[in-house]
Formats: sequence, C-alpha cells, structure tokens
Amino acid sequence: MSESLQHHLQERVKELTALHGAARLLQNPERSLDEVMHDVVRLLPPAWQYPTVTGGRISCDGGFWATANFIETDWIQREEFTLRDGTTGAIEVAYLEERPTVTEGPFLDEERDLIRSLAEMLRAFFQHRAGDAELAAANERLEHQVVARTAALRKLAARVCLAEERERRQIAEQLHDHLGQGLAVIKMRLQNLRGDAVFGGHDDAISDLISLSDQAIRYTRGLTFELSPPVLYELGLGSALDWLGEQAQRKHGLKVKVKDTLRTPLSDEIKVMFWKSSRELLHNVIKHADAQKVSIRLEGKRSRVTLEIQDDGCGFDLEEARHKAGERFGLFSIEERLHQLGGSVHIETVPGRGTTVRLEAEISGDEP
Repeated sequence: MSESLQHHLQERVKELTALHGAARLLQNPERSLDEVMHDVVRLLPPAWQYPTVTGGRISCDGGFWATANFIETDWIQREEFTLRDGTTGAIEVAYLEERPTVTEGPFLDEERDLIRSLAEMLRAFFQHRAGDAELAAANERLEHQVVARTAALRKLAARVCLAEERERRQIAEQLHDHLGQGLAVIKMRLQNLRGDAVFGGHDDAISDLISLSDQAIRYTRGLTFELSPPVLYELGLGSALDWLGEQAQRKHGLKVKVKDTLRTPLSDEIKVMFWKSSRELLHNVIKHADAQKVSIRLEGKRSRVTLEIQDDGCGFDLEEARHKAGERFGLFSIEERLHQLGGSVHIETVPGRGTTVRLEAEISGDEP
C-alpha cells in the first residue's frame, strides 16, 4: 500500500471516529450540556490533519465551549447552523500555525464535509433540547393551570354544597315555622271542638281529623329532619350521627353503633358533606346490604377527620359496582363530590364479608 493511500485512509478513520464519538455523546440524555459540549469539542483536534496545532470551539445561543488552546487565527474553518426559532450556532476549527495550502486553505475537502456533518448533528441536538425545554415549560404551565382550576373547582363545589344545604335548611325552617305550627294549631282547635261535637254526633269525624293531623305533624317533623336536622347545627356532626342511627334502628330494625371521638370543630362544607354522605351510605346499607349491624366511627387525627361506616352485610364486587354505579349505588357520587372538596374515599368490600367505607378530609379549610 502506498504511503499516500495509507495516509488518506488514516485521515478517513479519524473523521469517522469523530463522527461516531460525537453521535454517542450527543445521544446521552443523562449528562449536562456543559459536560457533553466539552467532550465533543475535545474530539475536534484529533480529527483534523494536524492535531497538535489544532483548536476547536462550539457556540450556540450565547454559550461557548472550546479547547484550552483555541484562539481565532488566519487559518480557521467554520460551519454555522440555525434552529427553528432563529437561534444560531457554529462549530469552528483553527490551526494555530500556518500549514500548507490544499483544497480550502490549509483544510481538506473531507474536513469540510466532516465539519458540516458535525454542525448538522449539533443543530439536531440543540433543536431537540429546545423542544424538550418548550415541552417542559408547557407541561409546567399546564400543571399550574390544573392546580389553579382544581382549587377553583373545589371552592365552587364547597359553595354549591353549602348553598344547597342553606336552601334545604330554609325549607326545613319554613316547614317547621309555618306548616308544622299551623298543623299544631289545627289539632288544638279540633280538640277544643271535640266536646261540642259529641252532642252533634260528630265525635268520630273529629277523632279522625285529630288522627290525621297527628300523622301530618309527624310527617312534617320527619321531613324537616330529613331535609336539615337542627341537631347538626346545634349539637354537631356526632350528635346528628347518633340521631341518624336511632332513626335507622327504629324504622328498619338495624343496629347502629356510633363512636364519636372528634373534638375539633369542622368547617361547614366538610360537616355538611359528611352528614349527607353518611345518610346516603346508611341508606345504601338498608337497601342493598342485608346487614344486621352497622358501626359508625368519627375521629380526628392531626389535621384530618375520618368518618368510617362498616356493616356486616353481603358486600359486593367493587369493580363490577363501579361499572354499574348509575344503576345501584350513590357511593361513587359521594367519592366524586368528596374529591372535589380535597378529600378521599376508601372502600373495602368482599362479597359475603360486609363493607367498610372510610371518608377522609382536612379538618379545617378556607371558607368559601
């Protein structure tokens, strides 16, 4: 093999080595930009004809990475590249001493091809980094928007919950103040007429009317408590749960045991949400669970309040129930509403082994 051919092959091997090394370095996502660029720029001198007098530099978007010996001389080869957003960069190779003139000053045609290929690799690398940065910024903006929207939705859910409860409370008060008192007055008037009615032969009719008024009064009282039990606001959630358990036992024969160890006041939205949820969950137990006993536990730990309702009923398949939530259970609507308030729902159930539903939320929150 002739000496010139051997030299030519050696030069091509050096160029391929530089290309391969640069490609490997530019594809490593775990290293910092400075580390990668300093390693890439160190590949430049050995790839040119005269490595001992060669310096290299890479620049992009105001950043510079150069070999220790790099200076701008009269013998410099340069290739620029441009990113999609207009950002420019360049790769430069300089001889520190004058060398014989060949194709492009002291540089070979193959060295122009090499620097052009390296410039394209650098362009793709910086473009990819810019795209990653844009994507990360977009994701961060989106996350901030999601957090803000979630907070807004939670406040809105709390306002809706409280507005609904205020309406129910107003209706309950109107039932009590107007319809309930009116029925009580009617009953009193009927009782006053009862003595006179005996002589007119209307005693049985009056008795029937008094009985009907008693039923109407009881129904009105029950409806008032169903809409918005005064005990919830006067004595708190624990006492309201006691009343709810007593009603379930009296009407349905279900044994309900309530344990209340909460000693910290709750925000109105959490108190109302837990009350409505416990009433709906107990209704589910009565309607679906075929249970004999239910335990209700209310407690506060650190900054969170927990309401747990456990029954000894038939249980159910949780995944199947999720698919048929609209057909049978209000359980998952409770889950969604509580999530909107920043709380959580945990469900443990196995067919034949009963069900435990645990509601958790922050004890105090911002008033809506």
